[in-house]
Amino acid sequence: MSIHSEDVVIHAISHKIRREIMELLKEGSKTFSELLNHFDISTGKLNYHLNQIKGFIRKDPKKNYNITHLGLKALEILEAIRKEFTEIERPLLKEAFISQKDSAKPLILQGINLGIGGLIFMVSVTIFLFVVFLMDPNAPIFVLPIIIVMLLGEIIGLTWVIRIRTSAPAFIERFNRHLRESKS
Repeated sequence: MSIHSEDVVIHAISHKIRREIMELLKEGSKTFSELLNHFDISTGKLNYHLNQIKGFIRKDPKKNYNITHLGLKALEILEAIRKEFTEIERPLLKEAFISQKDSAKPLILQGINLGIGGLIFMVSVTIFLFVVFLMDPNAPIFVLPIIIVMLLGEIIGLTWVIRIRTSAPAFIERFNRHLRESKS
């Protein structure tokens, strides 16, 4: 397995929290609690980001986090990137940013489609339970209103999600247009 150093460094600095952790540690060592107090995130999220930048940071025997030589080098690269772009390149950066945000569109639609599939499955199960209820002469009568309410709720939910699905592309396009205009 070959390690591509650029991929490792780019991943480490690809998230704002990880960049900020390294910037804080550049100023001096910090405990987990000090880092947690700085960020408005859960302990789980902080642990996740700390694990993502192992090698760029280290925990000493006193449980303090420190930046490593590799972390300092990553911050130097980040600073060089920040300084490198001219005002002429800013519109191109904006265009790249918007196109990267557009790549979330298929993900949003996939999530909505998954919701539609889940609701169709739930409607099918509820209809199956209704048929079982009708076929069982000993079924308690109080089950019927429950099944009817479940079925109505699922059908309303399915209708609502399908409506969202049909308007999602237009909403995403309006959102992207607003984003482009506000960045100008």
